Amino acid sequence: MLHTMRSALEQARAAPATLSATSAAAAHGALMGARGNSGVILSQVVRGVKEAFAARERAGAAEVRRAISLGRRYAYEAVSAPAPGTMLTLIVALDESAARDSDDVVELLKRLVADGQRAVARTREENPTNRAAGVVDAGARGLQLVVEGVLSGFTGEEVPLIRVAPVAAGAPGTRSEAPSWEGAYDVQFLVHRPSRPVPGIREEMLRFGADCVLVVGDESLMKVHVHTLQPEEIIRIGLTAGRIADVVVEDLDAMTAEHERLTGIVVASAPRAPLAAVGVVAVVPGEGFAAVARSLGAAPLRGGATMNPSTEELVAAIKGANARSVVVLPNDKNVLLAAQQAAKVAEVAVRIVPTSSVAQGMAALVAFDPRKDSETNARDMADVAERAHGIEVTRAIRDADIDGERVRAGEAVALLDGRVVAHGEDDVAVLCEAAKRLANAEIFTLYSGADVDDARIERAAERLRATCPRVSVEVAHGGQPHYPFIVAAE
Repeated sequence: MLHTMRSALEQARAAPATLSATSAAAAHGALMGARGNSGVILSQVVRGVKEAFAARERAGAAEVRRAISLGRRYAYEAVSAPAPGTMLTLIVALDESAARDSDDVVELLKRLVADGQRAVARTREENPTNRAAGVVDAGARGLQLVVEGVLSGFTGEEVPLIRVAPVAAGAPGTRSEAPSWEGAYDVQFLVHRPSRPVPGIREEMLRFGADCVLVVGDESLMKVHVHTLQPEEIIRIGLTAGRIADVVVEDLDAMTAEHERLTGIVVASAPRAPLAAVGVVAVVPGEGFAAVARSLGAAPLRGGATMNPSTEELVAAIKGANARSVVVLPNDKNVLLAAQQAAKVAEVAVRIVPTSSVAQGMAALVAFDPRKDSETNARDMADVAERAHGIEVTRAIRDADIDGERVRAGEAVALLDGRVVAHGEDDVAVLCEAAKRLANAEIFTLYSGADVDDARIERAAERLRATCPRVSVEVAHGGQPHYPFIVAAE
């Protein structure tokens, strides 16, 4: 949500100082910067504000009520399976609170804050996961802080920050296959209130022969991000739409190396090639998984805990897959909504296989056949993913009751298909305890984490072979943070 708000604020502050233009820019920035489920839902709330304030110079209580009502509608449209005790709980409460008559905006906002605080508190009891961990929903709490900030902006008075203490304490629970050429440049700039339609600019740049062309926006702001051997030509095309701002021209090879060093996102160049019939984008948590994904024909995009890719990054990865249709493997339930939003704005046909773990994603990739169409591939990959199992080992950050297990802070925790099945002091021991439940598998692929040394990896592999003697154990470097071991079972 922080990424989403930062992106929304950055875009809003750059837009013309009118209510409609600012809200439109904020909605655009929120969508392009959205990360994770809560970020995507928040972007839909901001979209409601944009629609309610469109073509208006001033807004009152009626427009605020309409913004909240539209935000509720768009948020629910974005979620395929709404769950209780989540951010949606607060959105519903805000909508119901706003529906009560009030002509004074400040009084309306005060009521929203008061009713919202009670709704946030309810998320601890309404959601089983929140209840087990003894916490309120983070997305709901984040949105509540946004509402409180709006009220503070109107009154000039700081809303007292209420600390929501846990009652029990849970488990922590790009390669932008971007074709490019040696010696190419990365060109980025903004055009405020472009005089030409965005699609027309995009088509002209594609006809010119620019690579990895990302031109997005609306009537208030257009963003251009292109790889080209002739940056002056791209700038010339941009100037035909208006004055350009925030111009960046960088050597692509040097920029890529620096980007990888600072962010850990793998951006691997590939030779320029004709569009493939079908491609795959796989969100992966480490450079080892990225290498595996590439070997199986996919374009990997860095993701994982605390690094969920934004909608914009997913759109760029889909474009970089260089195919007429693309299958996306989110490999994390918290990436699914961003992937769905990216599919709506991508320039090519996109099919999403809703993989919820990297183990499912790696299994699904084995079924990918570039000779088949995207529909057949998506169906085959989904079938394989449903049968796949994965074990993830991490460390609990606090005491909690999870899936019927009492877990203490600092303990190693093994999750089998997302559920806690073993915990204890030794991470290898809990890994093997979880593996006993998959003793009928044929192959275990043990992926080592970023900070696991060779001796520890070998010890884990030997213990796995001893625990499940009928299963063949293969070892690969995953490079994922936070999880020393991940096992994919086939």
